Amino acid sequence: MKKNYYALLIGLFGSVILSAQVGINTSNPKAMFHVDGGKDNNTTGTPTVTQQANDFAITTTGNVGIGTITPGKKLHVKSTSDPVQFEGLSQGNNNDNILTADANGVVKTLGSLNSLAIPSPTVLVLRTPQSNFLTAQGIGAAQTLPLSIGRNNIPGLTFNEATSTVTFPNGVYQITFVYEGVHNAANCTISSYFMDFPGLHGRRIHSTASHIEGGNSNHGGTITFATLFDGTTSNNWTIKMGRGQSGNCYGNGMQLFDYATQILIFKLGN
Repeated sequence: MKKNYYALLIGLFGSVILSAQVGINTSNPKAMFHVDGGKDNNTTGTPTVTQQANDFAITTTGNVGIGTITPGKKLHVKSTSDPVQFEGLSQGNNNDNILTADANGVVKTLGSLNSLAIPSPTVLVLRTPQSNFLTAQGIGAAQTLPLSIGRNNIPGLTFNEATSTVTFPNGVYQITFVYEGVHNAANCTISSYFMDFPGLHGRRIHSTASHIEGGNSNHGGTITFATLFDGTTSNNWTIKMGRGQSGNCYGNGMQLFDYATQILIFKLGN
């Protein structure tokens, strides 16, 4: 009995070694190793696209095909929809490479979010209106803006609401300051304000708006600035709005509007 068993094994392995192709569920293998999952391939000829949809194949070059018996890459998955699914993936960061697919479905890396300079936003908002803002500040003096976080999508960026201080990770940023207010004071027709922007090339930028003397006169402005943090200067920025020198409203504060006053920060890259 043992002799017959050994003879069967030897014959089986011998046939596998001698055969150029091995098939499972098919007597018509078309690759070095060919599994017909649906057991629906014809006994002769090449399986149709529909028949190959449930096949698995390994070629003599080591290419693996799922849904195709002629894989063109080391792993070639062919399906009518959603051919690949991953579960249990961990969250990456902005320095990880992004996977993309070309027109033929070949997976490649495109670079990281940081290297592609895709803007990541942070929004700081004035949630409480400020009465008589800058009343006590003369030319060149500033007052802290009591902002709070509306959204923060920049990894590593923090904001201290108690001091209105932003701490930036190194990188290139675009900062936009938007404000809206109203004056109602005699002899006050031109408002002049400034924002001291931070970073390696930080600068003071002014905004001037004219309005009607007396009555509720709305005025506002937008200031945009691009800057760099590379560790050679402070990465902290306490947000203050100051009184410029070209206005004539000294001693008269404005009503600074809530939600219409905000800071938008975009990280453009490393």
